[in-house]
Amino acid sequence: MSMSRKLTDEEKRRNKLQRQERAREKNQKFTLDERSYTILQTLRDAPNHPEVKYDSKYFAKLLKLSEPSIFRIIADLRGNDILQKKLVNGSYAIDPSYDGLYYSEDTKKNIALVASLSGLLQQFEGTPLLDSVKKLIYFLQPEIAKSDTVFSSGRVIVAPQMEYDINIRNWNKVYEAIQKNHKIRFRYMKPYTNNERLRIVWPYQLILENGSVYLWAYDEYYDLILMYDLNYLAEVIVLRDEFELPKDYELKNFSGGGRLGAFAGDNIEEFKIRFTGYAKVWMKNHKLADDQTFEEDEQATTVTFTSSQFEKILELILSWGRQAEPLAPARLVDRWKDEILAMAELVKEK
Repeated sequence: MSMSRKLTDEEKRRNKLQRQERAREKNQKFTLDERSYTILQTLRDAPNHPEVKYDSKYFAKLLKLSEPSIFRIIADLRGNDILQKKLVNGSYAIDPSYDGLYYSEDTKKNIALVASLSGLLQQFEGTPLLDSVKKLIYFLQPEIAKSDTVFSSGRVIVAPQMEYDINIRNWNKVYEAIQKNHKIRFRYMKPYTNNERLRIVWPYQLILENGSVYLWAYDEYYDLILMYDLNYLAEVIVLRDEFELPKDYELKNFSGGGRLGAFAGDNIEEFKIRFTGYAKVWMKNHKLADDQTFEEDEQATTVTFTSSQFEKILELILSWGRQAEPLAPARLVDRWKDEILAMAELVKEK
């Protein structure tokens, strides 16, 4: 009776390389679909839940498919050496040799960076965006994202933000319309607007700013491109009517060169603001507009630029208190004075 000998380290290495080469060849013919991705993601976390049996019945319920459909998906995954050929303790299991070779090397190079920068999306935790980024990273390179700590903590983060609840239902409907270039109909329930009028718009962009989400769209009734707060849309219906997306639809084409967030206007003006104190230092490293210029002396930095973002510029000036003084245009100076006087009256009343 002969005894099977143990493989040498060199033979093990050679066998591993052969398996990897076979996987690369199969990669040209096989790609993971959404259901396969879900199964893989679930099984990567399976060791943390030994009490659960991740079998055909489990995945049929999870994916809302029949068991024969699950068997076909599992057969594809097994046939491509992604899952082990037999159940392990009653559960499907990922083959230990599988290491994500179904994804291009060019793609892998940037995934770690994206995983780190996903921390920047934490301010949009109320939107589907964060989950989408997690899914994308996990789908492209599971070994990077297999621990949730990549997303729940990290070395690239966003400071704690004000909470803002996003209407996910509105998001899903608007996003569907954007993907199809279909018009949408809704009532806009923001205060001081006509809440009764049904609006039909061409959705151009969803704009994210400090946790809020806005819809940038052409309004057929007003014949204007307007910005709507997503949370104030009511009775949203995606229509069958399609529209043709114009070449210059993007918000950045309507800000007059300004870089102060979600605000657009038709009136491009030249602004001049004098910054002192720490604001003077801060301004040297920040760009308010594409064409800004600086004049400096010992006491102040004066910034000149053009923009159509009047209200945003006023907010910036007021946020710096006595360290920011508007010099032009005249209507900005007047608004600034009016706000300061109104605040002074509030102080007198206390």
